[in-house]
Amino acid sequence: MMRKAWLMMLPVMAAGCTTMAEPPAPAGPCVISQELQMRYAGVKFRERLRSEIERTAHARTSRVLHRGDAATMDFRPDRLNIVLDDGNQIEGLRCG
Repeated sequence: MMRKAWLMMLPVMAAGCTTMAEPPAPAGPCVISQELQMRYAGVKFRERLRSEIERTAHARTSRVLHRGDAATMDFRPDRLNIVLDDGNQIEGLRCG
């Protein structure tokens, strides 16, 4: 009886060991639509949102900037800038 129960649980246990394929890396260049701006404007920024926003904007990389932060002026078309206000809410998204 125990052996039957063990055999029935085997597919369930094996399914827990599989991993999901990593989504393909965005190819760039970064593209920010009005819809994307509106979706995230005023949203409290959490690090787990970063990859979702990067993927949606087709950006290869991103950086988080607070209002008044110093930042390099080099333009990188595949980079997303996530601009936060003092309350850590997303104030805007920019490419570059």
